[in-house]
Amino acid sequence: MTAAAVRRRLRPPVPWRLQVARLYAPFVNFSIVGLVGFGWAYAGLTKTSYPGGAWTALWLSVLGAVVLMKVALAAGPVFAGADRMFWVLSSPVPRGALLRPRFFWLLVVGAAVGVGWTAVVSGVVGAVVPPLVAAGVGAACGVVVVAGAVVSQRVRVRPQGWLSGLAGLAVVALLVPPGWFGLPGSWAGAGGGQGPADFEVRPDSVGTRVGEPGSPVGQAGQPGSLSGLVGEPGSLTGLVGHPGSLDALEGDLGSPVGQAGQPGSLSGLVGEPGSLGGWAGVIGAAWVVAIGLAVVAATSLRFLRRSDLAAGGAVAGVARVSVSWFDLALLGAVLAERRARALGRVKSVRLRGPRLVVLAWTDALRLRRSPNAALVWAALLPAPALVSVGWEGAVVPAVHLVAAFLATDRLAAGLKFVCRSPAMRRALGLPDRQLRLAHLVFPAAGAILWCAVTAAFTPHVSAVNALVSAVGAVAVVYRIATRPPVDFGAAVIDFGVFGPTPLGLMAQFSRGPALLAVIGLVQLAL
Repeated sequence: MTAAAVRRRLRPPVPWRLQVARLYAPFVNFSIVGLVGFGWAYAGLTKTSYPGGAWTALWLSVLGAVVLMKVALAAGPVFAGADRMFWVLSSPVPRGALLRPRFFWLLVVGAAVGVGWTAVVSGVVGAVVPPLVAAGVGAACGVVVVAGAVVSQRVRVRPQGWLSGLAGLAVVALLVPPGWFGLPGSWAGAGGGQGPADFEVRPDSVGTRVGEPGSPVGQAGQPGSLSGLVGEPGSLTGLVGHPGSLDALEGDLGSPVGQAGQPGSLSGLVGEPGSLGGWAGVIGAAWVVAIGLAVVAATSLRFLRRSDLAAGGAVAGVARVSVSWFDLALLGAVLAERRARALGRVKSVRLRGPRLVVLAWTDALRLRRSPNAALVWAALLPAPALVSVGWEGAVVPAVHLVAAFLATDRLAAGLKFVCRSPAMRRALGLPDRQLRLAHLVFPAAGAILWCAVTAAFTPHVSAVNALVSAVGAVAVVYRIATRPPVDFGAAVIDFGVFGPTPLGLMAQFSRGPALLAVIGLVQLAL
């Protein structure tokens, strides 16, 4: 028996017409997302990056790689469901041959995520490297992350701790201006989303204002100006075609700013020969590392044990059910159980004081046992400022509100647990309203602190916007936490255009997001 025969037995062939029908809806969805992403990337690649944009792009890339690694390790990344586990462990077919197709698909997904993340970073900070270089290095980094996760799964190493530390370092680097480390450039939030000309730099720097002493691009004809009167002797931007002019006739050999794509042009069109410059070696080195690590990961597939394959299979199955039923509570419960198993044991401590104070203090203790919530809370701090660089300033308050909601939601684990557990509410012996308010103290304090910190350095966010974001985030989190259990027997109405529409489910799931949308419109109007 071969691996191909086992795969055919596990997944019988499907008629091509049925396959086309199944792929139609995903194709439409991915096409829409791809077009939106292309517009985002094109807008970023056609704008000039601000000073210090390379610093922001670097740490955004590090943060994206860390998140991809943590997600891959949470799912395995190589896993096998219950139907496949028997054949993987008991059949005479080599284990690596059965797992290799899924591993190759994971590499493809990792490369695609790497390219997509470079497009997102380019949409935020602009073009810091040529597009082909960004796509090539991003794809290689995605392959490296997936292959590294497989190797970690094989050697049974748990790098979540140092991954969280690296993510925290990336967040700090995004919040701290690069000038503090002796690097040139400004911080992302310093320009308020304006162009490069709006950033203030040192008086003796190359980017000083036109006409200031020491400026190489002072007013035309001023002393010390490298761009004196057009056609003057020594002018670097003299009459087009004059001797000594760097703007020589377009397309002339040796012209660094000739016509795009002409011989000798340093600013050729994207994809034209010579546009990569010295980046070809960087791309080659990245792919050499990626291919080498992928080969090591492929050879380690045959050493994976049942425990290595079963954990990811359980998470994948629960995630599929949660997405199908539009209820992520099941997935959250399974992830919470895995975190509890990772802790192993905890030290019980008697908490003394008023009951309401003790209940509020338990949220702080819960945060200490699961520090990832605090990491996400901190990682969202620079998000509004980064959006202000790539988008219009009018949408920044709305983005600030959404980020505040996401940050507050990470601190509301205790509130959600109490609201969804009637047995725990009866055991605590307090009215439901008091229990909810007691567990709302910690998320509210986190929302106020988050909005106060971000309002200090985020352009286009005033004190009123910060106050609305804090109150709105707490209100939306409370509405979602106190939502009744989902009734999947709600009414479904067929309008004849979009087919059967589950209006009952839509009304239930809109509890919270609808309020968030209304407050977002208020933020746009302020």
